[in-house]
Amino acid sequence: MDTTNPRYYSQNRSFQHDLGVELLQQYMRWEEGDTVLDAGCGTGEICKYISQQPGVSSVVGLDVSPDFVRYSSQQNSSPNVLYDVSDISDASTIKPEWQGAFSKVVSFQVLHWVKDKAAALKVLHSCLKPHGEILFWVGIDVNKWGKISPGMASHPKWKVYLKDFEPNLFPWPSSDLVKESHSSYLLEECGFEVLSCHLKEQQYSFTSREQWKKTMSAVFRHLCYLPPDKHEEFLNDVEKMERDVLLLSGDYKFTDKNLVIHARKL
Repeated sequence: MDTTNPRYYSQNRSFQHDLGVELLQQYMRWEEGDTVLDAGCGTGEICKYISQQPGVSSVVGLDVSPDFVRYSSQQNSSPNVLYDVSDISDASTIKPEWQGAFSKVVSFQVLHWVKDKAAALKVLHSCLKPHGEILFWVGIDVNKWGKISPGMASHPKWKVYLKDFEPNLFPWPSSDLVKESHSSYLLEECGFEVLSCHLKEQQYSFTSREQWKKTMSAVFRHLCYLPPDKHEEFLNDVEKMERDVLLLSGDYKFTDKNLVIHARKL
């Protein structure tokens, strides 16, 4: 993900927002007085949506990027929403008043950017009230998207430009899933009762190649390392790779599986 241009990112991530809203409508039942934490809030669209739901009292959106937090505060503000800079895998960045403060936590398309998932889950557990709920959506190591970022970093044509690029995608390990009971070893070890855990096939149709290209430009940090006159050629190779692994079909439709977990603090 490229965090250097929050406005561009916000304008070209509608597919993440749409699928996030779909998951909230499917899994979350809002209750009077709900206090909600959005862990990895990005540019704040989901925070603003949650803040408008009946019963929601307040929302705190946390993100590791000061630029994203600044943009969220300016463009997706609401009287009952607060944005702040924090790293959910670093307990020292969590304010004391957030401990045990939230009835619900959401985290969408975030934990595959976090290497130490146990540390992040323990932080989120500490922020929840007793029996509070967590809902997260994350890339897993068996999905197609997870092949694209490392594949492009090692591509013979592009690796000369990307020698200083450090992989920043850490998909959820499929070995963590308890297949028989549809649960997660890691969540159970971190003090959660898993209510639902499954791989969800998700589809999104881009309206055009131009929309697809803008979305890819917003999420591929690789482009920061390339000369501007090489961006179009790089995206052409991204498209070829996405089609080779059947992530992208002829009409610019994305089809992939991601992990969705709904759990409760014990």
